[in-house]
Amino acid sequence: MKLKIFILLFLAFFGSYLWLSLLNPDTVKFYYGGGQPIELSVASFVVLSFVLGIIISIIVSFFFDVKTGIGGWIAGKQQRKADELKESLEKARAYDLRGDREKAIENLQKIIRNAPNFEETYICLADIYTSMEEYDKAIETLNLGEMNIGKKESILLKKIRINLTAKDYFKNESILKDVLKINESSIDALRILRDFYVGNKDWDNAYGIEKRVKKFIKTEEEHRRFIGIRYEKTLTLFNEKFAQSTDKIIDTLKEIIGDDKRFIPAYILLAETYIKIDKLNEAGRVYGRGYTKTGHIEFLLKMEDLYINRGDPGAILKIYQRVLDLSPKDHLITFLYARLCLRLEMIDEALEMLNTLIEEGEEFRGLHRAMAEAYIHREEMENAVAEFRKAFPIEEVYIPFVCTKCQAKKHEWADFCESCYSWNTINVKKEEFLRSDTTELRMIYDGEDWSK
Repeated sequence: MKLKIFILLFLAFFGSYLWLSLLNPDTVKFYYGGGQPIELSVASFVVLSFVLGIIISIIVSFFFDVKTGIGGWIAGKQQRKADELKESLEKARAYDLRGDREKAIENLQKIIRNAPNFEETYICLADIYTSMEEYDKAIETLNLGEMNIGKKESILLKKIRINLTAKDYFKNESILKDVLKINESSIDALRILRDFYVGNKDWDNAYGIEKRVKKFIKTEEEHRRFIGIRYEKTLTLFNEKFAQSTDKIIDTLKEIIGDDKRFIPAYILLAETYIKIDKLNEAGRVYGRGYTKTGHIEFLLKMEDLYINRGDPGAILKIYQRVLDLSPKDHLITFLYARLCLRLEMIDEALEMLNTLIEEGEEFRGLHRAMAEAYIHREEMENAVAEFRKAFPIEEVYIPFVCTKCQAKKHEWADFCESCYSWNTINVKKEEFLRSDTTELRMIYDGEDWSK
């Protein structure tokens, strides 16, 4: 069948040649760069050109096929070698899983000698040394890998994690910068570098890195972290350059509050800024707005200090009474009000509130400690001793605070948790007593001046 097709095509080609010869009897001269030109009929010229094109195509195709064949052979050989290396690597891992680490290490070192460019071997061997807490050997292994195959992101990140495990943090900064030169969008490297700067309280660099992280990760957690770092930059201005930066501090804190109306540290620092420039009424308004938006007791405690220090304790008493009118069953607020009464030596009212809490089933050491102090004021020492016994062992604080993210215990409220590097997470331990943002509290704030 193929022969018939070939003969048919040949006859068609030959017939076309004869037909062209009859139609074009003239000759053409073909100059090839020197000597006499070649004279050919038009038909012969066309046919020779066609044949020459076919020959050139065949030659090119031949060399292309040869190149493809050689490339395929090399790729196949490389694939077989890669498969053998992976098999050897899996065998080493199997030894490690069975607990025979010496055999695993021996196999991995053999792979490195035979195939020094196989990146995964260095990482696997470093993992084994890390699990054995031989951090120096793990780093040496990765350094060898870096020497043999150059700086690779995976090897550099592994060195960083080993340094973190070994708590050798300061070596990581330069390595992280190397990673970011290789891959400027490496999220792992950006996060670790940011946390490094946060741990060192280098807020300017932390802020720059966090801005880069936010381009890739748009979560609520990253947004809160960005606000926290921005707050820390403002706090640094407050502590170091207050006189020159007062307006900037106020504007930035207002922007932070506008961005997150429940970010407590910004309210507290804004009020402290107003206190420092003797705008006490403004400070009172900020504390009041912070309480209505978050329900956090730190605002009530700050208002206590503000109004007592300015010689107007009646203002904070009035605020507590309004809050209790709205929520008479809020035991935490009731206890805070009783403590305030103790502070102002309103002993009878303090005891009344404390006894109410006990009658309603409250039982915690701070409550009995407050009762004991009230009885001491009334010189009822026997009752005071009885209450101290109930408070034993006496805690350092009346109301324990805790980080809601990592559960670290705190003696007082703080803007930042050093345990988990998070902002706005310190709250009272008894979270069920906390108020959330309510319409009634907003109506009180909007309708009345909390600063008076």
